[in-house]
Amino acid sequence: MSALVAWMPFLQPMTALGNAWWLLMVPLVFGVAVVHRAIQDPTMDGYWGRVLSLTIRANAVLGSLALAIYLFVYFCIPLLRAD
Repeated sequence: MSALVAWMPFLQPMTALGNAWWLLMVPLVFGVAVVHRAIQDPTMDGYWGRVLSLTIRANAVLGSLALAIYLFVYFCIPLLRAD
């Protein structure tokens, strides 16, 4: 019980999902897309299609950024070290 009292969510994330914690990005982006489309669209015609489109595009962009940062950290930064 005392370990949960000192738990800091952003500094020490829970490890219940193991290495699959990044998959939580998909429902988070879906929720943001639902709210965004509900606020921005004047009609509900084609609402779910636009939500799905926004969800796919946002996840693709975030995944691309993650890949770019990964490649930069593991391949470009080691080239900068001074010998």
